[in-house]
Amino acid sequence: MDAPMARWRCKVAVVTGASSGIGAAICEKLVEEGMHVVGIARRKNLIDDLAKKLTDRRGKLHSFQADLTKEADILAAFDWVRSNLGPVHVLVNNAGMVQNTTLIGGDTEKWRKTFDISNESLLYFPDMQKNNIDGHIIHINSIAGHKVPQTPDFNVYTASKFAVTALTESLRVELNSLKMKTKITSISPGVVASEFILASGIQVAEEVAAGLLTFLKPEDIANAVVRKNLVDDLAKKLSDRRGKLHSLQADLTKEADILAAFDWVRSNLGPVHVLVNNAGMVQNTTLVGGDTEKWRKTFDVNVLGLYMKKNNFDGHIIHINSIAGHNVPQTPDFNVYSASKFAVTALTESLRVELNSLKMKTKITSISPGVVASEFIVASGIQVHELTIRPVNDPF
Repeated sequence: MDAPMARWRCKVAVVTGASSGIGAAICEKLVEEGMHVVGIARRKNLIDDLAKKLTDRRGKLHSFQADLTKEADILAAFDWVRSNLGPVHVLVNNAGMVQNTTLIGGDTEKWRKTFDISNESLLYFPDMQKNNIDGHIIHINSIAGHKVPQTPDFNVYTASKFAVTALTESLRVELNSLKMKTKITSISPGVVASEFILASGIQVAEEVAAGLLTFLKPEDIANAVVRKNLVDDLAKKLSDRRGKLHSLQADLTKEADILAAFDWVRSNLGPVHVLVNNAGMVQNTTLVGGDTEKWRKTFDVNVLGLYMKKNNFDGHIIHINSIAGHNVPQTPDFNVYSASKFAVTALTESLRVELNSLKMKTKITSISPGVVASEFIVASGIQVHELTIRPVNDPF
């Protein structure tokens, strides 16, 4: 199967705030995937320096200097892209700013700058509508756009990011009403080690030293944008082994995707003898006053994503459960996750009873690890609203 970025090769991407940090990392990833990338920022020289380092990659990085608070600069940038490279297929709105100020007695000029950069600089390329392009708009948001941090100096920044959350969903509604093919995604990282956090002047050394605050890397966010096919990469590494690894893309909250996956396996490889249900998700929320949409996502992936197919052969089904499915952790944000894993415990035993009553040879096992050092635990620090790219009319 083609890698997920194959269809974007030789297409045009625009990345704002591209001179450093997350923006620079995204530019590098997209160039590696073979795209013609235009990095837009005030510090054009830094993008030029990065472009020189990427001359041996499949794509190419171009630079354009612009102040994204000025409409004339934005229009000039898109005129240049249109004239020199053609239509834009991927637009990454990454530019952002933290201005330390408060709501009570704060500096209103800092308020204005924060909203100008974080909100008014969210670009929408009208040619996407004009040409009905099957493209993708990605807003680099923040966890501060979903939950207010208990830090007064962040109050205005938080308000600007809540606005990004609303603007993303509003744009999704507009795109759907216009019957456009363009998709919209919001990616909300936690604290990222970059010039952005340094420029804010925020003092985080004590929290880092105490292990209370963990930095994400700009590359973590770039990978969320690019969505590299890790299974394909792993398959290449295992090409000299006795077996063979195949990859299939599916959203396990969608029954049609699951059925299509097993149809492919049945047609191309034959019956399944070992089924490992490992997909899982942590959505930080509480039971009292929690986010019910996060509840639904947690149960959709952790519980309803467990797929059992009736096959009368000597096989084995393995559920990757969790110790949270046996003992409730004293962490309120994990309450819904724990409930979903208790459900997995019950479903495993219920399936065992069903298999026995049907006189089937298939065995069932539940494995319940503790905390595992993996991308799964890192993911609690970065919210990717769409784990798979969905149509514009799908909810977050």
